[in-house]
Amino acid sequence: MEVSARHIEPLQLVRYAATERFGPHHDYHEYNADGKLGSSVQGEQRAFTVLVFGATLGPDAGGETHFPHLHVSVAPRLGDALVWANVGADGAPNPRSLHEGRPPAAGNGKLAINVWVCDREFTTSETLERVVRT
Repeated sequence: MEVSARHIEPLQLVRYAATERFGPHHDYHEYNADGKLGSSVQGEQRAFTVLVFGATLGPDAGGETHFPHLHVSVAPRLGDALVWANVGADGAPNPRSLHEGRPPAAGNGKLAINVWVCDREFTTSETLERVVRT
């Protein structure tokens, strides 16, 4: 995948302590009744997600990223990256991209970086100005 850095939202570092989880969700932005992308800041759509794992969790340690519609679970391994399309080639949301962060088992933690690749340039300074004004 080759993409301009201008198409990447600010990176998000996530850390889950034992038993913490992130329930089933999509990374794409939903459309409002007015046809605008609801949680989008600049009209951008999150075309792809790249999830980079910052720690390895052993067998039975939990912390998997699970895709229920695909019946796939991926265990975190330091340095590995998981990439998926949030929308189809036509730009329509891909419901099969539904995923969840399963909880790490007791005594374990999960560390990862979310990288959201947008369908258009994402201007950080404009984003910060809008957030501050809101």
